[in-house]
Amino acid sequence: MFVSNAPPAVQELGSSPSAVLSAVAETDTIPVGPAPHSIAMRPDGLRCYVTDSGADTLSVIDTAAGAVVTTIGVGTGPWAAAVAPDGQHVYVTRPDSGAVGVVSTATDTLVGTVSGLTAPRGLAVTPDGAQVYVANSGANTVSVISTATHTVTGTITVGNSPQVITIRPDGLRAYVSNSADGTVSVINTVSNAVVTTVTGFNAPWGVVVSPDGAQVYVANSGANTVSVISTTTQTVTDTITLASSPVHVTASPDGTLVYASMTGAGSLTVINPSSNNVTETIPGFVEPHEVATTPDGGYLYVVDHGDNTVDVRRRPASISPNNGPRGGGTTVIIKGRGFLGTTAVRFGVRKASSFSVVSDTTLTVVTPSAIRSAVPVTVTASGGTAIIGHFYYRRLPVVNTVSVSSGSTNGGNVLTLTGFRFVGVEYVRFGTVLAPVTVLSDTELTVTVPPSALARTVPVYTVSVGGVSNSLSYTYIGTATITSISPTSGPRTGSRIVNLNGTFLSQVTGVTYGGVPALSFKVMSPIKVQTVTPPTSTPGPVAVVATTSTGATASSPVPYTYT
Repeated sequence: MFVSNAPPAVQELGSSPSAVLSAVAETDTIPVGPAPHSIAMRPDGLRCYVTDSGADTLSVIDTAAGAVVTTIGVGTGPWAAAVAPDGQHVYVTRPDSGAVGVVSTATDTLVGTVSGLTAPRGLAVTPDGAQVYVANSGANTVSVISTATHTVTGTITVGNSPQVITIRPDGLRAYVSNSADGTVSVINTVSNAVVTTVTGFNAPWGVVVSPDGAQVYVANSGANTVSVISTTTQTVTDTITLASSPVHVTASPDGTLVYASMTGAGSLTVINPSSNNVTETIPGFVEPHEVATTPDGGYLYVVDHGDNTVDVRRRPASISPNNGPRGGGTTVIIKGRGFLGTTAVRFGVRKASSFSVVSDTTLTVVTPSAIRSAVPVTVTASGGTAIIGHFYYRRLPVVNTVSVSSGSTNGGNVLTLTGFRFVGVEYVRFGTVLAPVTVLSDTELTVTVPPSALARTVPVYTVSVGGVSNSLSYTYIGTATITSISPTSGPRTGSRIVNLNGTFLSQVTGVTYGGVPALSFKVMSPIKVQTVTPPTSTPGPVAVVATTSTGATASSPVPYTYT
C-alpha cells in the first residue's frame, strides 16, 4: 500500500487538497482476477478476499503489502464472499454450480463444499458464527447452513429473486433484498421464518444494517435512491436521493458513514447516517461493486469490476451527528486525520464552544449557536486549515395538537399529532418513554401510546436528531373500579338516586342495572357517579355495571336489589 511521507494534514471532504494540505487522499490499486465482484475483510484486517467471478478463483490480498499474495481455486464463477467472525473460514457462493465453497484462511485452501442450492448469490454469517444464510436467487428461498457440519439445516421462502442478505448485530433478524418484486424480507433467525415483508423498493439489491442495529440501508438499483428501514418498526422511514442508481451499500465500522456504489456512474456516494444526507460523491472508479473497510474504518477497499482491480482509498472525513439545534450544545465527533496540534474548530464564522483532540484522527467538539441553517466546519491544525464538511442547524419541530389527551394506563391507542417540521422526527416521548412514530407529512404524524405503570399526566413531545419540540400533555387514566353503591336497594318503579363510589370514575360513559341503562347518570368526581335507577317488573338483585371511555367495564361488588 502507498504510504505518504508528507506532514500530517487535516483531511478535506469533497475538494482537492491545497498546497498546504498535501496528501489528503492516499490511494493504491491492486490487480486481482477477472471480473471481481465481492470483497470480504478478515476481522484482524490483515487479509481480504476477492471473488474473481470471471474465473474460478478467490484472490487473497495482504493489506500491509497492498498486493495479492495467493489465489485459491474455489470452483467456477464465485460470486459473494463472507468471512466468519473468528476469521477462520471464508464462505463463497457459486451461482452456476448451486454451491457454497468453504475456504480455510489458515491454509488458503478449499476445505468443503455445500451443494444442493439454486443460483446462490448473497450470503451472511451470523454474529456467533454458527450459521450461514444464503440467498437462492433461482428458487426464491434462503438456505440456512450449519458451520459445524457444513450442511443445509433449513430453507425459508422469501420474495422473488433474493440477492443480498445482512444480519443485525444481535443476530435476531436477517434482511433479504428481493430484486424482482421490490421487497425486503425480514427473517426471525430463531424460528427461521419471515416475520414481515417490507415493500416499496425499486429493484433492491445491496442491503446493510448499521453497526448499532437501528437501521437497514437498501440500495434501489432501479432508482437513484437508498431507502432506510427502521429495525424497530420494520418500515421505511427515509429515502435518500443520489446522483445515480446505487447497487451495493456498506457501513463504516463506527457507523458514521454509509457508502453506496454507483456502478454505472463509476463513483461512490458517501452518506452521513445521522441525518441521512449525501456528504460527498467520490469519482474515479471503474464499475465499482462491493466495498470493504479495515476494522478501524480508516481505509476503503473498493472492487473495480470493470478493470479487474481493488482500489484502496482513505476514508472520507465525517461529522457525526452533522445536525443539531440552533442553540448549539451538540457534541459531535469529527473523523479525519492530522488533528494533532488543532488550535481551532469553527462552525461557519463561530468558534466551537469547546473541543478535545482525542487522537490524530478524532476530535470531540461542542457546537456553538448559529443563525444560518447550514455552515461549513473548518479545522485549523499544524497542517493548515481545511473544510471538513457541513453542519446543519435545524429549527425544532412544533406540536400544536394531540388528537386524544387521555387514555388507559394499558396504552395501545393511536394518537395523531399535528404541527410542523415533523420530517425527521423519529419518536414521541411520553414522559421518559420513547414511542416510534409514523410521519405522514411535515405537519402530521401518528404514534401508538405506550403503557404506563402509573395513572398520571406526562409531557408529550417529539424527538428528532435536531432536538425536541415543545410539549403538550397526556393523562394516563387508571382502571375504573366500583367499590360500593349507596343505597343498595330500592323500589321496582325505579327513579331512585344511587351513588356509585370507586376510583377513576371520571371516564364513565354509561351505567346499567341488570343490563338496562340507567335513566340518567352524572359524573360527580373521579370517585363518585350519581345514577337514577330504571324501572323493572321483577324484584330481586341485579348487577350494576359502568362502561368507560376506554371500552372497559367496572362492576359493583354487591348487586342492587329491587324490592
